[in-house]
Amino acid sequence: MAVRAGLASIAALLLAGVTSVSALAQETGDNEPVYIEADAMSEDRDSGAYIARGNVEARQGDRTVTADELEYRPETGRVIARGNVTIYSADAPPQYADEVELDDQMGSGIATGFSTLMENNGRAAAAHAVRRGNGTLELRDAYYTACQLCSETGHEPTWRLRAQRVVQDTEDQMIYYENVRFEALGVPVFYAPAFAHPDPSSERRSGFLFPTVGVSSRLGLSYQQPYYWAISPYQDFTFAPRVMTNVRPILLGEYRKRFYSGRLGFEGSITYEREIDGDGNRFGEDALRYHLFGGGEFELSEQWDWGFGVQVASDDLHLRRYDINELYQDYPGLVETNVGRLTSQLYLQGQGQNYYAEIAGAAFQSLRVGENDDTLPVVAPMADYRTTTRLGEHGGLFRTRLNTISLTRESGIDYRRASAQADWSARWIAPQGIVLEPFTFARADYYALEDIPGATPLDPLISDSFGRFLGMAGAELSWPLYRPGQSIGSTIEPVIQVVAASDDDNLGRIPNEDSQNVDLTESVIFAANRSPGYDLWEEGLRVTYGGRFSATFINGNEVSAFVGQSHRLDGDPVFDAGSGLRADESDVFASFDVDLSQFNVSANTRINPEYGSVNRVNLSAAGRYGPITASVGYTRFDDSQVLSGPREEARINIATRVTDNWSFGYTMTRDLENDVSRLQTAGIAYRDYCTELAIIYERDNYRRGILGPSESIQVRLTLFTLGSVGSEE
Repeated sequence: MAVRAGLASIAALLLAGVTSVSALAQETGDNEPVYIEADAMSEDRDSGAYIARGNVEARQGDRTVTADELEYRPETGRVIARGNVTIYSADAPPQYADEVELDDQMGSGIATGFSTLMENNGRAAAAHAVRRGNGTLELRDAYYTACQLCSETGHEPTWRLRAQRVVQDTEDQMIYYENVRFEALGVPVFYAPAFAHPDPSSERRSGFLFPTVGVSSRLGLSYQQPYYWAISPYQDFTFAPRVMTNVRPILLGEYRKRFYSGRLGFEGSITYEREIDGDGNRFGEDALRYHLFGGGEFELSEQWDWGFGVQVASDDLHLRRYDINELYQDYPGLVETNVGRLTSQLYLQGQGQNYYAEIAGAAFQSLRVGENDDTLPVVAPMADYRTTTRLGEHGGLFRTRLNTISLTRESGIDYRRASAQADWSARWIAPQGIVLEPFTFARADYYALEDIPGATPLDPLISDSFGRFLGMAGAELSWPLYRPGQSIGSTIEPVIQVVAASDDDNLGRIPNEDSQNVDLTESVIFAANRSPGYDLWEEGLRVTYGGRFSATFINGNEVSAFVGQSHRLDGDPVFDAGSGLRADESDVFASFDVDLSQFNVSANTRINPEYGSVNRVNLSAAGRYGPITASVGYTRFDDSQVLSGPREEARINIATRVTDNWSFGYTMTRDLENDVSRLQTAGIAYRDYCTELAIIYERDNYRRGILGPSESIQVRLTLFTLGSVGSEE
C-alpha cells in the first residue's frame, strides 16, 4: 500500500524544465505556470542543459519540489533533481529522495534513496524506485513499517516488512513481492519467496485474510483461515474453515449484499461431530451441528421500512461448544428477547411526526438447557399503532394506542389479545416553582384463550374469551427547591403521587405473558402504570412519595440521592414478591450516586419496611489513581424473584500500566453464595506506535449442561496498517 502511493507521487509531483516560466508550463502540459526559485540558474552550452542550484524550489499549483539542484535536458527530455529532494502535494504526505530523474512527460523515471511518509502513518523506503512508461511501479531493496525508525527512536522498529523487489502492476491492479521477510526488532522471523495482494487503489479483490488462532481446554489448539470472495461491488462472501486438535473441523461463513434500498447478511457454521464436554472429550452419536444467523433491513419510503431476522441452531450447546457469540447484533430486528433465546422474525414499521406503527411475527428457540421449545410461543401477528397530539401550549399531550398480539404454542396456552387505549398528561408549573403533572388513562382489552388446563380430568383443556374496561386518574406534585452557593449548588425535591385505578373483575383469568419481570426502581415506583405490559392491572388507590437531592460543586463534582416508597390503600396485589410491590407497603427504594471526576460510586438498595431487612443491594465503584484503573461491584438478592444462579456476587476489574508500553489487567466474578469464582481473566498487553499485542487467559467456571468449566488462552497481534493475527474478539 505504501509502496504504490510513494512511487505514484514521484511521477505526479515532480515539475519538468527550468528554461522559463512559459517554457515550463508548455513542457509540463499544464495550464498553470511553474515558478522556480534558486540561488543561481545557468545554462550548460556544451550539453544544452538548464541548471538551477542552491535552495531550489519549484512550484506549480499545489505541487512543490525542493532540492539542492534541478537540471533539465531538452535534447533527451529528462528532468533530474539531486540532493535532499523533497516532493510536496496538497493531497499526499511528503516524499524524499537523494536523486529523481523523469522524462519531460513524467511518464517514466527513477529515484534513488527514496522514502516517504504515508497518510496512514506508515513509512516506506527503497534503494531504487522506478516508474515505467506503462505506469508499472517498481521498488528495489524496499521496506515498509508503521513504526518509528531508528533515527527517531535510537533502536530498531518493532516490526518491518522487507522485500528485494516490489512491483505494482497497474493493469491487473496487483502488487507483487519477491524475497519477502518480516523482521521483529531487526531480527528476521518469517520469509516467503513470493507474495502478492491487490492494489489498495483497486476495487475489492478476493483473497486470503489474516488467520485467527487460539487454544482452549475444550477445543484444543485451533487455527482459522478466512478467504474473502468479492462476488461483485455489492456483495461478498467470507469462507473461514477452522481446524482444532480436540475435535473435527468446523466450516464458518458470512455472506453480505447491499441493495439500493437496504442490505442483508447471513453468517453460519456447520460440522459433523459428537457431543463435547468441557475437557474436549467426545461422546455420543455423530450428528450434523450448525447455526444460521442473518437478517435484512430495507426502506419502503422515508417513513416506512421492513426487515427480517433468522436465528437458528442445531442444539442448545452448539454456539457455546465452539465459542460462537450467541448475541447477533448486525440485524437486531424489532422483537427483543432475553439472553439464551434465539429469535426469527419478520416486521414492518413506520414513523411519522405524530405516529408510530409496527407489525411483526416471530418464533423463538431456547438455548437454555432443559427448557422445552414447545412451550415457547409463535408470535403472529404482533401489531402496534400509536399517535401523539399536542393540545396547545398548556393543554398537555393526548395519546392513543391500538395493540394486538397472538401467541400459539405446541404445548401450553394459546393467547390472543386486542387492546385500545387513550391517555392524557400535562405538566404545569406554578409561579412558586411547584410542578403539577395530572394524567388520565382508559383502556379496553379483549382476550381469547385456548388450551387452558381444566379443573378436572373430564375437561383437561378448555377455552375462554372475555373483555374488560380499565381506567385510571392521578397526579404527581413536586417542588424543586434550589439553593445556589459560591462553591456548591444544591436541589431538594419532595415528590408525592396519587393514583386511583378501576378494579379488574377478571383478575386470575388472564395468564401473565408480558409482565413477568417487574423490578422496583426510581422510574417504576413513580410510573402511572407500573405494569410493563397489558396482562397485569394494578387496581385501587395508592400513594407514592419520595424525595430527590442533588448537589453540584464548583469543580464539577456531583452528588445525587433518591428515596421513595409506595403505599396501596385499596385493591388486591398483582405483582410477585420479588418485585418489591407485592405488599400494601412497597419496599423502600433508595439510590446514591457520587461523581468525583476520577472516582465515582453508584449504589441502590431495596429495604423491607416491615422487618427492616435488605432485599436488594447493588453497588459499583470505579476510579483511577496514577497508572491504576479499577472498578468493583457487589450484588445481593434476598427475595424470591431469583430462581437460579448466584444470589450474592462480587466483581472486580483492575488494569495498570507497568511501563510506557506494557500493561496488565485482571477481572473476576465471584459467586459468594457458593464460594466459587465463576469467571476469571488475566492478561498482559503491549502497545507502541505501530504494534499491539494481547495475551489473555480465561477460566469459565459455569456449568451449562454437559459443558463444564473450561480454560482458554487468547493471543492477538495487531500490526497497525496491515491487520491482525490471533484470536477473534
